[in-house]
Amino acid sequence: MRETIDYGIYLGTTKSAIAKMNGVDVQVIKNNEGFEFTPSAVWIDSKGKLNVGRRAKERLEDDSQNAYSEFKLQMGSSNKYLFSRSGIWVTPEQLSSEVLKSLKTDVKTQNGEDVTAAVITVPAAFDLPQNKATHAAAELAGFTTCPLLQEPVAAAMAYGFQTKKDNVIWLVYDFGGGTFDAAVIQVKDGLIEVVNHGGDNHLGGKLIDWEIVNELFVPAIIREYKLNNFRRENPFYRGPYAKLKFQAEQAKIRLSREESVEINIEYLGKNENGDSLEFKYELRKCDFERLARPFIARSINICKKVLADKRLGPGDIEKVLMVGGNSLMPFLHEMLLDSNEGLGIELDSSIYPITVVVQGAAIYAGTQRMPGTVRVINSGEYFLDMEYNPVGSDIEPPVGGKINADQDKDFTGFTIEFINKSKTPEWRSGKYLVNAEGRFYVQLYAEIGMKNVFQIELLNRQGIKQKTVPKFISYTLGIVNDSIRLTHSIGIAKPDNAVDILFEKGTPLTSIPARKNQVYKSVIEIRAGNKDDKIIFPFVEGENRKRADRNRLIGKIEINGSQIRRTIPVGSEIEITLEIDRSRLVRAKAYIPIIDEELEKILDLTQQTISKSELIADLNNEKKRLEKINKKAIDSGNNVAAEILEQIEKARIITELENSIISIDQDPESADKAGNRLLDLKMAIDKAEELLEWPTLLKRAEEILESVNAIINNTSTNQVIKDKYAAYKEELKYAIQQKDIELIKNKIKGLKKL
Repeated sequence: MRETIDYGIYLGTTKSAIAKMNGVDVQVIKNNEGFEFTPSAVWIDSKGKLNVGRRAKERLEDDSQNAYSEFKLQMGSSNKYLFSRSGIWVTPEQLSSEVLKSLKTDVKTQNGEDVTAAVITVPAAFDLPQNKATHAAAELAGFTTCPLLQEPVAAAMAYGFQTKKDNVIWLVYDFGGGTFDAAVIQVKDGLIEVVNHGGDNHLGGKLIDWEIVNELFVPAIIREYKLNNFRRENPFYRGPYAKLKFQAEQAKIRLSREESVEINIEYLGKNENGDSLEFKYELRKCDFERLARPFIARSINICKKVLADKRLGPGDIEKVLMVGGNSLMPFLHEMLLDSNEGLGIELDSSIYPITVVVQGAAIYAGTQRMPGTVRVINSGEYFLDMEYNPVGSDIEPPVGGKINADQDKDFTGFTIEFINKSKTPEWRSGKYLVNAEGRFYVQLYAEIGMKNVFQIELLNRQGIKQKTVPKFISYTLGIVNDSIRLTHSIGIAKPDNAVDILFEKGTPLTSIPARKNQVYKSVIEIRAGNKDDKIIFPFVEGENRKRADRNRLIGKIEINGSQIRRTIPVGSEIEITLEIDRSRLVRAKAYIPIIDEELEKILDLTQQTISKSELIADLNNEKKRLEKINKKAIDSGNNVAAEILEQIEKARIITELENSIISIDQDPESADKAGNRLLDLKMAIDKAEELLEWPTLLKRAEEILESVNAIINNTSTNQVIKDKYAAYKEELKYAIQQKDIELIKNKIKGLKKL
């Protein structure tokens, strides 16, 4: 039986890979076509056969209604994909499971091993529903064990595993096909720790590809052929759009070393009159860089915020670890190295950015022991239940354990010895006495740069060697990641739109699930058997404590009358409990003491997609709000607010939003992407609004304090009111110091009532 998991999987938006840890080396397993990566694409052919990989990706162009890719980011949503030829609807989790099955098959072909356990990487910005969905995909693919690891942490593991550096800070810059992650990593005392992270699930290289298509290719085609309906949302042109997207991706790669690229598609498709379309275009590097700049700038802003949150500057970071295929772009390197526009920190691409994540996943898998199973102890065998770390920075690692056997209960006189035969000459621990209960503790010695394999010799009281299970253990000197942390704060949205935070961002997650409780009181009577009587507890992920609607809704607990045997009176206590494990999987329950009932596993972590009409209405409201704020910023001369509004324009958030909404009918991901961008827009406008409101709010606070003070001093006010005023005054002073606008408003309201 395998001692450690050893296999790591990169389940990517555009491509996926699997690798195995062999000692201190990593083997990236090639697929049956000899490539280290398999495109994350699925196609069902005319015979009903399911295909994964390159053949499926090629069919995105000419059989686009039966081939799909880039479904990773839809995991955890309610969206489904229709294979029109067979009439089959498939979930994103099912599609991802087919990619995972393909990787398993590659291992079986190459190594003859049936892999049932692997570490699977996820973007750091993945929320709880997406993590849960990744687990579901792994289970569908036949994995019984699949710890999840954040992609930037995996990259840091690959860079730092055998490093001799200590007490350094790195910044991981991970620009993938569909997502962007930034993480501040500290290497200290043999451990890798995530100090802070940020990311965007809808910021990747494919957005640049679509920008080339929408801003350059499509206008050229419309001009030449006078096509009024050549739009991405028109299902008639789905095939031509797929071809244009593929050509944009290929051209982007070639422009890394060429000044311009000739694109020639002899048969793009047909127009609605049945005429054939041809496409020729010269894509210049300068045009590509102009379109790519806002996306790269957005990634840099995320990096700057991640550093600023921990009060770190460029001088505190030793280097930037480059991750993801898009991080190879020379133009991106130029922007990052620029001390004004970018980060001005040394870049490190010494490990191939396209395979670094899967290598790190395998390294981490090598540190994770296979889960224990119920062991049947055979006659004549001695089963050793041991505690030790397979990988660590300790040159003299300890091993403790207990012997179990059916033939012996008293182990007085037994000795145990560990022998490292991978060294020359071999190293021996010496014989350690086992106590009567079979317990032992041994100190080993390990060599760096190799997998140290220690054979186990158990001698009975007569000095006769006994058969042990296992026969050996291994240990490798290397840096380990012992700090899986929560990537977003999690809380419950309250009726006043504030958030009760249950778990803070950065909370350490261990093998024992983190658990938090919060007690509420029912505001309505819930009659037993009446399903219309209900209380809902919405769970949100994000850092905005004042406005729950500015965070991601990730699920809810609903308590209704059909779930209970006795009526819950108004004012009854309801205890909500939330548990999160190392893989950020969640279990929730509600306990109602007055009826002594507990409702478990009722947290639905499926994201509901916002409808197109809701997005359009919401965007129109934000445009009106933006127009008013712009005018107010100009009239007031508030430069800071004006800069925020200018950033909204430079980032082209509204244009991107409009393009996403247009594409919803043909691209399920567009709705989710539009929802995220809309949230970005709202928060940016909120910030500008607060800055513009600040001088007025301060004036109002001063006026109300003065008014209330005058009333108190000029009347025979009782001491209780005076004490309340003094408390409000101190609280308002604190709110002003914290620049907490909502709290200031709340205190002004309280003072008015007073």
